[in-house]
Amino acid sequence: MLLPILATAAAAAFAAVATALPTSPSHVVHEKRSGSSSWSPMQDAKPDGRITLPVRIGLTESNLHRGDEILMEVSDPASKKYGKHLTAEEIIELFAPAPESIDAVRNWLVLSGIESSRISLSRGRNWLNVNASITEVEALLKTEYKVYEHSTGQNHIACEEYSVPQDLSEHIDLIMPTVHFDTKIVGDPEQRKEKRDGQSFQPGNSDNNGFLPKKGPTIIGPGADPDVAPQPFALSTCDTQITPDCLRALYNFTNGTLAKSSYGIVEYTPQAYLQSDLNLFYSNLARQIPSGTAPTLDSIDGGVDQTSTQSFDDNGESDLDLQYAIALVYPQKVTLYQTGDLVEGASFNNFLDGIDSSYCTSGGGDNPTYDATYPDPNSGGYKSQDCGKYTAASVISTSYGSNEADLTAAYEVRQCNEYMKLGMQGVTILYSSGDNGVAGNGAECCTKAKCAGGTYNTGKSGTFNPSFPGTCPYVTSVGATQIVSGASVTAPEEACETVIYSGGGFSNVFAMPSYQSSAVKSYFANHKPSYTATQYNNSQTVRGYPDVAANGANYAVAVDGSISLVYGTSASSPTFGSVITLINEQRVNAGKAAVGFINPTLYANPTILNDITSGGNQGCGTAGFTAVSGWDPVTGLGTPNYGKMLPVFMNLP
Repeated sequence: MLLPILATAAAAAFAAVATALPTSPSHVVHEKRSGSSSWSPMQDAKPDGRITLPVRIGLTESNLHRGDEILMEVSDPASKKYGKHLTAEEIIELFAPAPESIDAVRNWLVLSGIESSRISLSRGRNWLNVNASITEVEALLKTEYKVYEHSTGQNHIACEEYSVPQDLSEHIDLIMPTVHFDTKIVGDPEQRKEKRDGQSFQPGNSDNNGFLPKKGPTIIGPGADPDVAPQPFALSTCDTQITPDCLRALYNFTNGTLAKSSYGIVEYTPQAYLQSDLNLFYSNLARQIPSGTAPTLDSIDGGVDQTSTQSFDDNGESDLDLQYAIALVYPQKVTLYQTGDLVEGASFNNFLDGIDSSYCTSGGGDNPTYDATYPDPNSGGYKSQDCGKYTAASVISTSYGSNEADLTAAYEVRQCNEYMKLGMQGVTILYSSGDNGVAGNGAECCTKAKCAGGTYNTGKSGTFNPSFPGTCPYVTSVGATQIVSGASVTAPEEACETVIYSGGGFSNVFAMPSYQSSAVKSYFANHKPSYTATQYNNSQTVRGYPDVAANGANYAVAVDGSISLVYGTSASSPTFGSVITLINEQRVNAGKAAVGFINPTLYANPTILNDITSGGNQGCGTAGFTAVSGWDPVTGLGTPNYGKMLPVFMNLP
């Protein structure tokens, strides 16, 4: 069956779109919260009914049943249409909701007392937006809003479930703000105030979507660990400290030369690089790059390179991503998509708004309990909203993620479809797979089977907790490897088991894509895990991740004036993306299109990757999965081999 769909097995157990009995003769439950114990309703804290909510109604798009087919036409190496990517305008026309869907939902709003002057339609015709009071929305959706409190003290207005008229269900994907809870990268203004006051808010925890890298010992500069003897940066020491030269030797590529492609790195405020750190990195590890070389800044929704707060938590991610992306593709320019202001922060949807106006709302803003809302109503916030302001780079790497269990399936499918559309336009989207093995972001597992309405059980045994967007079948999910201790840089790597463990497993939401079916079938036939359905979705019909891997241990990174060792799939994703960018520049130089969605080509040609056959990704009180020959849910198909990948991609149309 073609994607995008909810997996048949997963839908029964995990999907958030409910099929409950109607709450009134004409209404049926459309979505129901499957929340975690981190959020609980506050007693006697009913929100003021006069509060205005920016309501977004996601309309059912047309032709989504053809989406996978069309993407494969331009991405499958066996297709005659390979590389013939669609324009943004063609995609809008292809997927725009049927006029009758737009009219039916608009008429429902008007008949419910919402003036037509308050209703607007997004450019892509796929979102209806209306500002309405809580009292109005409660009546409209047959629901009740409450004030929920997170264990961190953060508050949000949300509901447990909501209903729509039965005859409109087929026209509506989802409505926000309703059952979705905060997974913004940064958090709310109170958390930002805590951070400015020097308290311990960290954007990398599970409630804020970050797969922040882990810091190891400082080896050069202030704060250097006296117990760690400094070693020269050389190919002979790559097993203890990774450099750009180590990665070139590992993955068989040289410096870029043509600067004819485009590479984008996504960061979320307050994560920000320091130019002084980039200069320190260049002088020690990338001397061919002139001091002062910086990424091109594309500021989305007030994104700024803040320098007022400096720490590893503020600068570690951005410094890592940009130092290695710039060093590996130089002289190719790297674009930094800095997303979110210093007050609200941002989510993945805010970034997508910034590069695709058809996804963005027309004046309605994003879901304030899930996405940061722009224009930002808070004091000092960004007073605009960036819709389609920037062009998407040919390759985009993001070192952040969330858990599938934190979100509703409807929300995840809607966002995943947007990555599908970017793939159709020739964009390669990479996401890190996570740093906690089979456990979720924040090392969280679930106490109930398959995270279906379960509660988190941090650091203990429980059900495996897959990540998102890494499980979306239209992104390339990147896991982590390491050089074996004491081995040479040319020896086979193993799955990363130093400080972090490569995120991997099987989705509870997305069906297995066709390009992956043979590889996953072979995995279960030859290396079936001993775990049962209590631990993970073992139906053998769902999306497995990651797709590929790259080194994620012992990266030498300049942060806040010192060079430290850093660990994480946060390093793996920009490294793999750099290899794809170098391939793109050769294709563009030859008059060909960028490679776009790479998964079909990689799965059809697994020998162009270095297969990883040892190591595991422990978590949730288990040894996790094990790296084996062929694809596995630890390192995917393996690590890049530019020398083998380039001729395959160059031989494509």
